[in-house]
This record gives sequence, structure tokens and C-alpha cells, in this order.
Amino acid sequence: MESRHDGYRVRMLGELEVFTQEGEQLSVPTDRVMKRLLIAMALRAGQPRRTTDLVAVVWPGPKSFGRDAKNLETPASRLRSKLGLPIPPRRGEGFYKLDLLRREIDALDFIDRTENDDILPGELDGLLGLWRGNPQVLYSDLPDAEWDPLVRAVGQLIKQLAKLPPRELNDLANFRAFAQLFPEETSALRPVDVYGARKGHRVLIVENEVEIARTMSAILYEHQCLIATTLEEAMGVLTNSLEDLDGAVIDLHLTDRLDSAGLEILSFIRDQRPSLPRLLITASPPPGSQEQMRRTYGLFDIVVKGADGYSANGVRDAVTHMLGADDEDVRRRATALFESHAAQLQRALTRHLVSARRAMRAGRDEAYAEIDRWSALLENFDDESEALRDQLTRLQPSALDTTVGEFVGRWREVTEEVSPQVRGRERQGGQ
Repeated sequence: MESRHDGYRVRMLGELEVFTQEGEQLSVPTDRVMKRLLIAMALRAGQPRRTTDLVAVVWPGPKSFGRDAKNLETPASRLRSKLGLPIPPRRGEGFYKLDLLRREIDALDFIDRTENDDILPGELDGLLGLWRGNPQVLYSDLPDAEWDPLVRAVGQLIKQLAKLPPRELNDLANFRAFAQLFPEETSALRPVDVYGARKGHRVLIVENEVEIARTMSAILYEHQCLIATTLEEAMGVLTNSLEDLDGAVIDLHLTDRLDSAGLEILSFIRDQRPSLPRLLITASPPPGSQEQMRRTYGLFDIVVKGADGYSANGVRDAVTHMLGADDEDVRRRATALFESHAAQLQRALTRHLVSARRAMRAGRDEAYAEIDRWSALLENFDDESEALRDQLTRLQPSALDTTVGEFVGRWREVTEEVSPQVRGRERQGGQ
């Protein structure tokens, strides 16, 4: 006879989420040990799991050396106290158990429902809709064996999908997002018109880890996502299709080293098409304030990767706002556009000042007046930029682009007001 609790729901077909019976979403701890333990118990909900097995899952490989059941007591206790999850105390037993029904765990519910050999299209679409991301990718540090039952269930579902004629497959609202998560497994199920009909914005995703890039594309399923995994691929897309893009999501580091290739891409976009909204995603923000990075590269936002990877909801929300039509979204895009132009203008003014100082060192008397002029202009530009930043927070959205355009146009004329002699000198200095 079942004595399990009914009320909590655990969603793990994507980013890990926990809900109460009333539908309130609880804050899942960011601690990786607690997350791994919760996932390991949720995958066997209602069944006791030996502590030796849990130790091997929570601390995979050599990390499990010297650890035993006592090391599980603190994370289990915290899951019990912070989330209220029904995890009975071990009391000397050799196991722990998450005392929930299988239907309360979306992964187990998916496994059980795919056992039916004859699933109706409506239920198939419901099963597809359970998937928000691939947990085997999101939580790749767990042993592959933990996911074996789920992998088999995915295969069973794909067999069911293969029975559908193309028209019925096209009618499944959740198929496209699911296929993005499992592109190889579903490659034979892709009628051309399913993907040809995809609408939405055209978004460039630059991410060196292919599985993460695919997960992001699946999260943004309503958009047309172009994936680049290297600096060379990204620059190729930008060189050939920059004007066709509606937005870009750029990872900072594109190799195993802490390179900053993403900044090179962002600089190119800023200088060639400053109006293209863009996000920077990174686990290791460079030194300095994030606000300064937003200004330097004209960023709409920065999404910081946590210890367990990117937040699926965080990336989706950031892209939604980046491309959104709400007043605040429009305001932030206009501010990012202003910062892109401001960075270019400031470099131009600084270049003139540096040129004048070189002329002074070369003994040209007229350089002293030029130094005074460009120094004063730089100071005025900085003051006016700060004033405009404040103004952009208060203007009506309809007036933002015009205000930015007038500011940029006026200062661009200033930066171009140089004599032929000075222009020639600057060209020589740049060679």
C-alpha cells in the first residue's frame, strides 16, 4: 500500500524546478551537491536508493573516494528543511528515499507514459511539451547510467512519432522544440515544411560547446537560430549575413582557455552594425564592472553562467526582452545603441587628441591649440553623454531613437571637423 506524499512536483526535463501543491515555485538551491542528490533521488522517486549508489552519483569518479553515508546527511537535511521535500531521515538505514509518486516527477511520468505502444497524437504532443531542455546536457556531470531509462523512453517516443504521417507530425506544436534537443535522433522525422514554416526572429548563437548551443536553440524554438561554435564561424556569419540578423547571443570564451574571442565578435558588431541587439553570456566576466562592459560593447544585457551552467529560463527571458516590444525593452535597446555609438565617438575624439600630442612632440606649434581643443571636446562629450544617459531613462519610448540619432549626428560632425593637414598626419600615425 502506497504511503507516499502527494503535492510536490519536480520538473527535471530541462532546468531543475520544484513546485508545491499550490503551484508555488520553490527556489532550488544552487549548491551542486544538493542538486545532484535531488536529481538522483527524483530519478528513483518512491524507491529507496542505497547510500553507496547516491555517493557515486553525487561525487562521481575519484571525487567519491573517502566519502560515505555521513557525507549525504547534510545535503539531505538541507533539501528537507529548505524545500520541505519528503525525504525521511536515514536513522541508520543504508538508503535515502524521495517519498513522492512517480507522476509528480516529469521525467518518470514521461517514462511511464511512453510505455504504451499506441499513443494518440494529442498525448504525444503533451509528452513532447514536457521537455524544456535536455537534462543529460544540463547536468552532464552525472553518470550516464542515471539517464538510461530516460534515454530508452525517448527512443520509444521517437518510434511512436515515426508512425505519424507528415501532416500529423507538422500539427504537433511541441515537435520542433523537441527535435532541436535531439537533432540526430529525430533527423528522419523532419519534413521540410516543419522547419520551413518556423517564424520569429533570426538570432545568432555563438557558443563553443555544441550541446549547449543546441539546448539554447531549443529554448528559443520560436526563433530562427544560427549556431556558430568558433570565432571563425561567427565572423563568417557576420560577414555574410550581418544585416539579416535580429539579435545575437555571444559566449565570452570560445576555447578551453579563458580567451576573450567573444569580445572580438562584439566589437565587430558594435562597429559594423551598432543597432543589432546583443547579449554576452559568460561564466567568467572580465575584470571591471558589468556596467562598464555594457557601455564599452553596447550590450543589451550580460547573462552570467552559474556553477551548474546557464539558466535556461535566464537565457530565454534575456532574449525575449532583447527582442521585445515593451517600453522598457525599447528603452534598453536605445540605450545599448547609444553606448555603441558613444564608444565609437569617444575613440575618434581620443584619436584626434593623441594625434595632436604627437604633433606637439614633433615640434609643431599649432599642436598646442589642438590639444586644448580636443581635450575640451572630450570633456564636453563625457559630460553630455552622462546627461543623455539620464535623459534616456525618462524619455517616452517613441522619442528615444530620435534623441540618440541627433546626439550621434552632432558629435559625428565634430569628430570630422579636422583640417586636411591633421587628417594626413593621423593617417600617417595609424600606419
